[in-house]
Amino acid sequence: MAQFLQTNGDYTIKTYEGGIITLDTGPRIGQIKVTGNLVVEGDTLTVSAENLDVQDNIIRLNVGETGTGVSLRYSGLEIDRGTSNPVSFYYDENDDSFNIATGSVEGGAVNYSTSQLRLRTILTNSDTDAGDLTLIGTGAGVVKVSGTLNYESQITDDDDIPNKKYVDDSIRDNPTFQIIDDNTRVIISEKDVADSLQYLEDETGYSTFGESGVSVVVDGILNTQFFTNRTVIQDIEILGNEITNNDTNANVFVRTQGTGKLQTNYAIELEEIAVTPAFVNGSTIIHACTPGIGGSGVVFVGSDGVADELISKNKALLLSMLF
Repeated sequence: MAQFLQTNGDYTIKTYEGGIITLDTGPRIGQIKVTGNLVVEGDTLTVSAENLDVQDNIIRLNVGETGTGVSLRYSGLEIDRGTSNPVSFYYDENDDSFNIATGSVEGGAVNYSTSQLRLRTILTNSDTDAGDLTLIGTGAGVVKVSGTLNYESQITDDDDIPNKKYVDDSIRDNPTFQIIDDNTRVIISEKDVADSLQYLEDETGYSTFGESGVSVVVDGILNTQFFTNRTVIQDIEILGNEITNNDTNANVFVRTQGTGKLQTNYAIELEEIAVTPAFVNGSTIIHACTPGIGGSGVVFVGSDGVADELISKNKALLLSMLF
């Protein structure tokens, strides 16, 4: 049978100091309703209910703060895990940061060795740093993707972030590996990798002629190619100790600055040729042939087209005595 109690003023129930007031609704599930505001002035509020439903959409912590910021430094939630260390989600006033940690914040013993946050998307604020996402660590920390399945093979979109293995594999296995900036590029061609040689020709119009090589293209023009046994710089090919101009009948020109000279510390070897080179206006040409009457085998061709053999010392002495 319901009962009703009404007073004309404040109503106080008081026990002896440290006593307990129990509102017992019986063995069945009952309710205790407070139609006004509930103010708990003690140090601790303990709720033993299995389910806690809060209609308010904002839960405020550290209410009544009078200082600037959180005077006690921390404010947040702590989860009791029985015999295991508790976990905490809290705000740290000193670092101006939210933290997920293992341990009790109030006890001052927290660590992040097992802390995890599972989510799908991180949204940044475009009003700050144009929406940049900044990851700040300490010591020798890195950003890891541990636990994923072959992460490097999932990098398929232009906006995917690669890991170290993806970069290593790309350099090692990609038949079209290159360093490129507009129409200047370095392209690696490997003859044993399918389509690698063809890629250079398709992209630039140049070729490595069926050999593995590294090609340097500057402003769309092939400048240098490195092969296993030689290097070709424009038309000049360096093979072992030989320098060859691959442009048929073209000269190899060595130019010094000012009064600089072409020097050697030992000797110059001239191969004998049977045909005298054509003269060049303003130049003297020197070549070797089978020694003739001059005895030297060194022939010069003047700019006037006249060819003659330089005379040796012995022949010069002999001819001077005869004539």
